[in-house]
Amino acid sequence: MHYGSAGKNLEINLSTGKSRKTEIDTTARGMYLGGRGTNTKLFWDRVPPETDPYSAGNLMVFGVGILTGTPAPGANRTILTTLSPQTNLQTYSSLGGFWGAELKHAGYDNLIISGKSLKPVYLWINGDKAEIRDAGHLWRKDARETTKIIQDELKQNRAQVLSIGQAGENRVLAATIEHGSGTGASRAGVGAVMGDKKLKAIAVYGTNDIHIARPVDFYELCEHILKKTDGIRAYFDRMSYECHEWFMNNWAWGNLGPKRPFDNAGKYHENFVKEFSSRRVGCYNCALACKVNIKLSEDEYCSVKCQSWFAFMFAVKTRDLLFNARCVNLCEKFGLDSVSTACNIAFAIDLFERGILTKADTQGEDLEWKNQDLVLALIGKIARREGIGDILADGVYEAARQIGRRALKYAYHIKKLEMIAFQPTIPYRALRTAVTDRLDMTRAGSSAVEAMENTPKWKQEYVKAGYFHYPKEFEKPFVEAYAGLGRDYEKMVPFTSRDVDTIAIADSTGICVFWTGFYLYPPISVDDQINLVSYATGMDLDEAKTILIAKRINALTRAYNVRRGINRRADIKIPERFFLERPAPPEVKLNHKKFNKMISNYYKLRGWNYKGIPAKKELERLDLHDVWQDLEQRGYYKR
Repeated sequence: MHYGSAGKNLEINLSTGKSRKTEIDTTARGMYLGGRGTNTKLFWDRVPPETDPYSAGNLMVFGVGILTGTPAPGANRTILTTLSPQTNLQTYSSLGGFWGAELKHAGYDNLIISGKSLKPVYLWINGDKAEIRDAGHLWRKDARETTKIIQDELKQNRAQVLSIGQAGENRVLAATIEHGSGTGASRAGVGAVMGDKKLKAIAVYGTNDIHIARPVDFYELCEHILKKTDGIRAYFDRMSYECHEWFMNNWAWGNLGPKRPFDNAGKYHENFVKEFSSRRVGCYNCALACKVNIKLSEDEYCSVKCQSWFAFMFAVKTRDLLFNARCVNLCEKFGLDSVSTACNIAFAIDLFERGILTKADTQGEDLEWKNQDLVLALIGKIARREGIGDILADGVYEAARQIGRRALKYAYHIKKLEMIAFQPTIPYRALRTAVTDRLDMTRAGSSAVEAMENTPKWKQEYVKAGYFHYPKEFEKPFVEAYAGLGRDYEKMVPFTSRDVDTIAIADSTGICVFWTGFYLYPPISVDDQINLVSYATGMDLDEAKTILIAKRINALTRAYNVRRGINRRADIKIPERFFLERPAPPEVKLNHKKFNKMISNYYKLRGWNYKGIPAKKELERLDLHDVWQDLEQRGYYKR
């Protein structure tokens, strides 16, 4: 009997139409846990570095967290790992909702999709049965229509569905894989890979139990965790209002111009939520319910959270939360990443304003700030690859390369991926953005670090309350007074390294990072995760072993991407703009010399060389000797 896991993987080859079930690799589970961890190992073993993202050899590996589908609070994440057609690197997306738990209850820990279909198809996984079904009638339908049609067709409205919209079908590089409003797999073109494979959707239904090795201990710990959620619930209630105030008065995003202050931004946000929200929405087994359901019309709703609150307001330079929600809703229908899409639109307007794009490029249309109808129209044009939307569909880097005429100077990206709203204007964000293989800072960060600017008294009370999720030796540098987030470089290095590892743990256990430290007042510590995994699976884990697993996952991810092209120090950078422009006080302009030293210290701390390539000694410590041999044979240590 398998504890905590379903015990099987499902492999489907779209080229041959064949599927097979295989036993999970218990050795790999011990070394990588699940989710992102086992995905990374599968990818290293089975996808050669020469593979083209749009080839039949590129895999889509859906890995369910080792705790996903169990009663562990917040354990609902699935990680999708594939090769990005945008960055040409291995990428991964974290998917919440209910799909991963359903896959596990259907009997599978991993769904591995290879090959390419010649015609549109969708997958129907109903427990032990896996079918490839015709999806010709679904092609050109939006993601929500697709889900409804499939559930009606299967006569199973409890089936959990992932689907692409028109953007994925057209291989738009901002294409997502949607799973209900406010939930999906996004960034770096994962939906474009699915569309290239002519795979319209994946429907899953399961009724199997998941067995727990030590149920009494497991349930007692779950109850203890749930009693610690008051702090983060209260934080969520006020956070979006405070964030709105801060963003609107201190931020300019991507290609936007000077910062524009807005009075009473937080109050405006609070009043909007009172008028237009119907309820909060959560994922499987999540008591935090981070999403807010916004009523758009009598029969249409959209769930927003985090960056989706603001993305399009920045793109159009206006404060209108209802308009922003309409944009997000449209993106979800088309299957578009709202962050990248907003960036692409702001980029186009910026170029038009500078005279780099003209009416000859836009089919006679003026691109201008504050024009809401323009933005809504451009979302559709990008999804359908119509007119200027066809160029923007390839992302800011490739669009700039095609446009020419100095456009690359204004294409702000990280290794060709559009930047998120939290720009790297302070050392902590700059380091996270530059060094992570996810190519944005969201999978390498903690609100606790950015809370360092609070008073020593506040920080002492925060630590005493038990929410500080770093090791004991981090407490002193956290609590003591220091130069400030905009000035302190060296102090950020160990915190960033720890963040990268703890998020890798969460991505492998399947617990959402909102529970584990992305925000203040996390109810689940690293020790809690270790104990949950031990109680669920019977594995003998402690902190040292678990951190070693996290470092192994991150080293293997970096080693794979070294073979894909990240093998020069010059690859580790952020746009030059952030060293030239002075941010709003109290932040200060980034310093090149200090920033480069910070990267060197980060790599040294992780046991990687100056170029960011994991060194032999570290790889052998992580039981990855074969990985070192592969890199050595390819000559990466000699370049």
